Amino acid sequence: MTWRLLDLDAVRQIAVDPGLRPIEIGMAHQGAIDGRRPDADHPTSTLVLNGLHITWPPLVAFCKQLAAELGHPVTGNAYSTPAGSRGYGPHWGTHSVFLAQTAGSKVWQLSRPVFTDPLEPHRWTAVGFTDEQLARVTDHPDVEVELTAGQVLFIPRGWVHHGHTTTRRSLHITFGVQLLTRFWLVQQLLAHVTADPYLRAALPPDLSNNDMAALIAQTGQGLADQLAALDPHAPAAAVRTAQQLSVLGVE
Repeated sequence: MTWRLLDLDAVRQIAVDPGLRPIEIGMAHQGAIDGRRPDADHPTSTLVLNGLHITWPPLVAFCKQLAAELGHPVTGNAYSTPAGSRGYGPHWGTHSVFLAQTAGSKVWQLSRPVFTDPLEPHRWTAVGFTDEQLARVTDHPDVEVELTAGQVLFIPRGWVHHGHTTTRRSLHITFGVQLLTRFWLVQQLLAHVTADPYLRAALPPDLSNNDMAALIAQTGQGLADQLAALDPHAPAAAVRTAQQLSVLGVE
């Protein structure tokens, strides 16, 4: 039962903890950040609790178990929204989400991505919506569903989503699957090819007057040569260790 992981009484307990950092708690209302003092039972604004995968014991254990099964890191945040309200407007995540309703209900609208498989530089706050895209996801969502207590909704990375309550207060947990991507694997390989003296060499003097395109082409070819000659078994153990550390939440 999802309510055993977090209920409204637990939210109230967490919200009054004087040790919470500002990044761990906040408020949102009608699509914008609300700077008022966080309140677990606010009549109009959504209470946001971040980082519960490292601070709230039931979610610490659950997120570790889920991460171990998926092979990708998992985070846990919670959102308590009063009746007849909404927290954030249309947005997308750079991770996939299991959204678990623990109390009340919430109506969710989902739309196909406007940016496929976004990475951190492609957050919705950086890329944004065109007027046409925003009108589409607001007026013509691809999916609309009301989630009730005990139900779980999966939202793939990049899917645009936003929710609102009707007659009841809502509490839900978002389990963010922080997907390790092929780009992550490339980053691991880049760390491995530092053994190549050519790639470790400094760029030439008078760099401001050098042909940057030519330098990029030369370095790209050197990198391609290294990767082409690489025995994939050589970095496999180190990359596996990095993956397992990520699952455990160790950077």
